[in-house]
This record gives sequence, structure tokens and C-alpha cells, in this order.
Amino acid sequence: MATIGIALGSGAAKGWAHIGVLNELAKMGIKPDKVAGCSIGSVVGAAYAQDNLSELQQWVSGFSSWDVLGLMDLSWGKGGLIGGEKVFDVMQQHIGVLDIEQMKRPFAAVATDLYSGQEIWFQRGNLRHAVRASCSMPGILPPARIGDRWLVDGAVVNPVPISVSRAMGVDVVIAVDLYGHRKTRLEQLPVSLSSSAQVSVPTAEEIKTQGQDVGFMDLLARGRDYVSGLTDKFSLGNRNQPGMLAVMSQSMDILEQRHKRVRLMGDPPDLLITPNVADIGTMEFHRANEAIEAGEQAVKKVAHIITTVLEEYPETPGR
Repeated sequence: MATIGIALGSGAAKGWAHIGVLNELAKMGIKPDKVAGCSIGSVVGAAYAQDNLSELQQWVSGFSSWDVLGLMDLSWGKGGLIGGEKVFDVMQQHIGVLDIEQMKRPFAAVATDLYSGQEIWFQRGNLRHAVRASCSMPGILPPARIGDRWLVDGAVVNPVPISVSRAMGVDVVIAVDLYGHRKTRLEQLPVSLSSSAQVSVPTAEEIKTQGQDVGFMDLLARGRDYVSGLTDKFSLGNRNQPGMLAVMSQSMDILEQRHKRVRLMGDPPDLLITPNVADIGTMEFHRANEAIEAGEQAVKKVAHIITTVLEEYPETPGR
């Protein structure tokens, strides 16, 4: 009987699509045996590995933009915009208080050593600490200190942890890439170089019309006056100047994309699923239902390929 591993990639709010992917695979009778997650992939992966995926789905499906704000403990001067402890307190209630060794399925989370650049794999120890470290998006969440290391988002070194999944000793690796549709969007941006090396860059309005992330504070600016006062600093900005969060998130996206392409070429998965969540912003966690639906649709589109690959292992589906 084949052992199936699933590698759940990074993507912040886009990551609720992982829930839809796992749900749709289950409908096909495919339940991965081992889970590797990076960033938001570690959150969803941990819930799945502990058989708490439906509980997590129920929680996130009820999010409104103001519910998201209520979970964001704004932090200034501590290495990130958000403290993050409030989020992980609630997450722990839905996933459990336990060590990784106690989980119902083998699980691994990926983080990055901030100073050495070393890729860190958590396969034992406190689950909350592992997931918290894996999710520490630079500039958004402060680094997590574990022992003598400062750890940040695993996406810095391994956005889709296929290598981690293979190292867990599986026969088939299914990978979920939340930025699989990102390349098209970036290529559509009207950037051109002339012989004089002048660059024509898109305006903020043009970026917005093509579905670019508008930033966390744009989400909040719909409501209160005190929030609107912060928009200029953290939103995408105007024609002349992008906001701080837009610069950070877009720069991280570009770096992750280039790094991911190299790793995918060197170590491709057996099956790749790419939910179309390109229009869901980095911090738009309230759009969970859309992301989950996108994950389900992505599996349906490649269901015939999944079936063909797994036919080599007749006993795998329907276990």
C-alpha cells in the first residue's frame, strides 16, 4: 500500500484553500498519511494531522473583516506589525495543546533561522511553537525565539515543502502551490525597458484593477476613523508611493516565486495542485469560503491526473 504525503505551501490568507484541497481529496478517497506544511500550510496541516480540519474550517468560515481585526494584536517595534499571540491562542483551541509526536498523523513544519538562513524542520516538540515559527512572516509577525535561534517564515527558504515530505518516507508527494497562478498576473503588469534603461511601472490604480493585494489596512479602512488614519502607512498607497505592507508582501512574493521555481525544477512533486487564489489579498483572512472553494475546484480540475498517478498503487484510494 502506497504512503501519501502532502506538502502544503505558504500564502497567508490564500492558505484556507488547503482546506478545500484536503476536503476534495477525501471525497476521492484520498487521505494523505503524512503532512509537511510551510507558514499557513503548517496551520491547516496541523489541523488535518490531528483530525481537526472540520473544526478549523467552521471557525475560519465565519470570519468577517472585523473578526480578523479583533485577532490582530498590533505591535510596534517588536520585529513585526502584529504580535500574533492572540491568533495562536485561538488557533490552539481549535487544533489542540500537544507535542508533534503526539499527533494522529506524522507532521512537519518548516521555518527559517533568521541569521544563518538554515532551513529548520520541526518534527517533534511543542506544536504551537513550531507553527508559530513557521508562520512568522517578515515584517508582519515578529521572529519566534526557540532556544538560541530566532526563526522566521519557512517560505523564505522552502515555500512548498516537497523535500520535507519526501524525507518523511512517502511513496507519492502531492504538493499544493498557492501561487501557481501568480506568474500570469506578474507578467501582465506593463513593465518595459527602453534602450535608455528607463522603466515604465504600473500605477497603484492599475495594480489594484489587476487584483493585486491592497494590504491589510485597506481591509480595515472600510470602518472606523481611527483605522483610516493608518491606511497611508500600511495600504498599497497611491500613484506616487506604495504603502509599507505592499512593499514587504510584494517583495516577499517575488523572492518566494523565484526560489520556489528553482526548487520545483530540482525536486518536482508527483502531483501538483494549484488553487486559483490570486485575487485574495495577503491578509484577507475573512475570504475563507472563497479560498476553500478554490481549493476544491483545483482538485476537481486535476482529478483525472490524480487518479491516473495513483492507479499505480491500486490499494491507495478508498483506504
